[in-house]
Amino acid sequence: MPEKIARRIKLDALTLVAAGHSKAQAAHLMHISKPTISRAKMKQRLYGDIEGGKMKTGRRPKFTPEIIHIL
Repeated sequence: MPEKIARRIKLDALTLVAAGHSKAQAAHLMHISKPTISRAKMKQRLYGDIEGGKMKTGRRPKFTPEIIHIL
């Protein structure tokens, strides 16, 4: 399984792209792939975060906002 790329590296790559570098140049400078930059950019646009869109895991909370309001 490939290693997880650090959030800081993805953000720096997106900054390079926003500054006018191509995705290929940014990928080469940051030592990551072009699809990684594309996915990070898409997730940032859709979810507001470069690692967004992950499903929550775990148990649902017992207290819903309606119950908390009653208490």
